[in-house]
Amino acid sequence: MIQFFRKIRQSLLSDGKIGKYLKYAVGEIVLVVIGILIALQLNNWNENRKEDRQLKGYLHKISQNVSQDILQINSLKTRRDSVRAAATRSGQALMRRDFSDFSNILPGSIVVQEFYFIPDKSGFEALKNSAFLGKINNTKVDSLLTSYYRLVEKTHQSELSYNNFIENMEAQINSEVDPTALEIIGHKVMKGEKISANDLEDALPLIHNHAFKMSVFRTMDDQSYVRNYAGLIELGNALVQEIDIFSEQLN
Repeated sequence: MIQFFRKIRQSLLSDGKIGKYLKYAVGEIVLVVIGILIALQLNNWNENRKEDRQLKGYLHKISQNVSQDILQINSLKTRRDSVRAAATRSGQALMRRDFSDFSNILPGSIVVQEFYFIPDKSGFEALKNSAFLGKINNTKVDSLLTSYYRLVEKTHQSELSYNNFIENMEAQINSEVDPTALEIIGHKVMKGEKISANDLEDALPLIHNHAFKMSVFRTMDDQSYVRNYAGLIELGNALVQEIDIFSEQLN
């Protein structure tokens, strides 16, 4: 092909057609430039496609992480709701100073448990450490990611505050009440089993224990982390949906 163009140029020169030769030379240069631009455009398109595929991979990982988070949160919320219901039943009996039926008070023994939401942030951390974070700037995905993981941190702080309190109260309770008896009663309450007369006798020190009462009343009142769970579920579902939409728009 190059030889063909060279022959045309030589023919024009030998015929003395300088004007046509110059026009042809300019045209040839233009064609070369166009060819280079097309090659660059194709290269850029291929690079963008490659980057989009990598970004999709990061976003897919985040979507999987958040979906698993939501499953965990739903499970935690169920357990927290169960503990709060038991604490409310016990707390109301304690406030009435109604000790005639211990079965209303003993359910509160399960409040001395610590639950933590442990999110999987591996996908989000990988995206932050990649060169692709800027590709989602000022998008709805970017906004939802920020809101979701900000609430994750807020939830962690709420849980940490509550669980540290419960841990301290549990240590005080165990120093004054037989921890084995307390554990047996707690398991029976969780399983809905009948509490025996011996259990009731073992529970007497618990019922009058100050740390136990403090644990029950705080569990009744402090539900900030549970409200955060609902917010995380809502934000998480919105984020997963938006990632799907955003990914479909990539090459």
